[in-house]
Amino acid sequence: MKLTLALTTVLLAVSLNACSEDKPAVCGSVDDLKTSVADVTDIDVSSSSALADLQSGLTAVETSLATVKADATSEFSAQLGAVETSYAALKTSVDTAKTNASPASLAAAGSALSTFGTDVQTLINDVQDTC
Repeated sequence: MKLTLALTTVLLAVSLNACSEDKPAVCGSVDDLKTSVADVTDIDVSSSSALADLQSGLTAVETSLATVKADATSEFSAQLGAVETSYAALKTSVDTAKTNASPASLAAAGSALSTFGTDVQTLINDVQDTC
């Protein structure tokens, strides 16, 4: 009886552990994307290093986004499309601000960052609903 109980306990523990590890790969990659985006959105756009920080942060976001795209199924194609579009607009606005730093170009970059953040959050929420 003790052996049966011990074996049952071990099998239950293994099966519960396996359930927690069966998350799709996109769950981990979207967590990485969330961190990269949080780092970018925390940048003080009025600081003297804002443009350099944004460029560095966008490189990390681009890498994370590529991983999410590779891991995501067609289920998230609409969300990925919105994120890619807003990312391209953000990158363009940061490049514009870099070549022509002005209050207007920095405001445009801030607005593009906000739109990108919203689109990423939608993707993250939708993916996390499946994790």
